This record gives sequence, C-alpha cells and structure tokens, in this order.
Amino acid sequence: MSANVIAMYPSTSLFIAIGQLAIAILVLFSYPLQVHPCRNCLDKVFHFDSATEKLEDESAADEHGTGEMTPLKHSLLTFLVVGGGFTVAYFVDNLEMGTHTS
Repeated sequence: MSANVIAMYPSTSLFIAIGQLAIAILVLFSYPLQVHPCRNCLDKVFHFDSATEKLEDESAADEHGTGEMTPLKHSLLTFLVVGGGFTVAYFVDNLEMGTHTS
C-alpha cells in the first residue's frame, strides 16, 4: 500500500482522475483552515503583556485572551506557520509509516 493516496490509484479512468483532483483541491483549501487555529495558539503562547496590565485586566479577561492581534504579529505568525510547513514538506521525502526493526 502506498502512502500517497493520489498516486495510489492508476489514472486510467475519468472517475479516478476526478477523485484525484478532488483530493488535491481538498488538501489545497484545508491548509488555511489548519493555519488559522495554529496561528491563534501561537499568539496565545507568545502573548507578552506587561505585569501591571495583566493584573488590571485579569478579572475582565476570559480564558481565551483579548483576541486582538496586531497586523505585524499576524503576518509574522502566518509566515512562521506557512514557512515551517513548507520547510517540513521540502525536507521530508516519505510520510509512510513503516515498521521499525532494530
């Protein structure tokens, strides 16, 4: 069994070609849906507030933070997530899970 679902089936049929195209489109449009929560989590992890501001707003803030992100921070975190994804895609040749023998 191959690790690449798109290349696993021979493209001898129109139905298989349409299925391969549908999988490619699904992956293409699901990537932004993965980046959005990842960027928000990184914003929450790397959210640097001053201690006084944190104490004043602690009672008013909910557990999800303020929800405000500067455009610069938004762009940098997006670049970090997308760049990290492309870096992994560039250096990883095979995603197949094989049996590891010692």
